[in-house]
Amino acid sequence: MSTNGTRLFRSAVLAEIAANTLSLPLMLLYPDRYLRLFVQNPSHINPVSKAVTQWLGGLVLLITLQLAFCYPNPRPSQGGTRDVVPYRRLTYLTLGAGELILSTILGVQYLLGTSGLKPNALLAGVGTLSGIAGVRAWFLYARPSWMEAQENARKAK
Repeated sequence: MSTNGTRLFRSAVLAEIAANTLSLPLMLLYPDRYLRLFVQNPSHINPVSKAVTQWLGGLVLLITLQLAFCYPNPRPSQGGTRDVVPYRRLTYLTLGAGELILSTILGVQYLLGTSGLKPNALLAGVGTLSGIAGVRAWFLYARPSWMEAQENARKAK
C-alpha cells in the first residue's frame, strides 16, 4: 500500500496548527498560568514576564497563520493552486531556521543554569523545537515532492 505523501504533509501542518492553537489562550489570556509551567520560582512571574509571554503568544499566532496558508492542497483538480508550493518551502525554511536558533538559545540557557526556567522545560523545548526542525528538513530535503503533490502524479504515469 502506497503512502499519500501530500496528505501526510498536510496532516503534519494541521497537527502543528492544532498544537499552537491549544497554547494560545493561555499565552494571550492567562500568561501567569502559562509561565507557571516553565519558571522555577513563582516570584519570577511579574508584569514584564506576563507581557513578554503575551508578545510571544502573538508570534505563535503569526506562525500559526503562516502554517494555515501552507495547508491548502496544491492540486488544481482539487480546488487548489500551485502557488502554495513556493510558500510552503519559504515557510518551512524560515520556521526551521528559527527553531534551530531558539533551540540553541534554550540549550545554552540550560547549560548555564541561570535563566530562572525549569531545566526540564528548557530540555523539553530543545527536544521539541529540534524535532519539529527535523521534520521540516525531512519534508524539504528528503521528501520535497510531498510538499508539491508530485509523487502521486508520478505513480499515475
